[in-house]
Amino acid sequence: MFAVVVTIEAAAGKEKELIKALQGNADHSRTEAGCLTWEWSCHVEDASRFAIYELYTSREAFLKHKSSDHFAAWVEASTPCIKEKVAGQYDVVGKDPRVTLPGA
Repeated sequence: MFAVVVTIEAAAGKEKELIKALQGNADHSRTEAGCLTWEWSCHVEDASRFAIYELYTSREAFLKHKSSDHFAAWVEASTPCIKEKVAGQYDVVGKDPRVTLPGA
């Protein structure tokens, strides 16, 4: 499995626009073959900070996601809303045996 973890700080006053873009990306990503989960969260103490957690069957599935039309729409919609973004890509090594994901 392949994981992507992203942290985002919204530009001042752009939180609602960013949430709309996040939800649009989530809605489309969750329908993609190879996407096992796509979740986003808002920080409990700072409403301008967000985190995304994506889990794919493979790095290739993630790269296909990045080449999709809806990913391009996400980039276009979210870029003006983002003050800072940090992303990392990871091979999943320690899988939780309590969690069963279809396709994993």
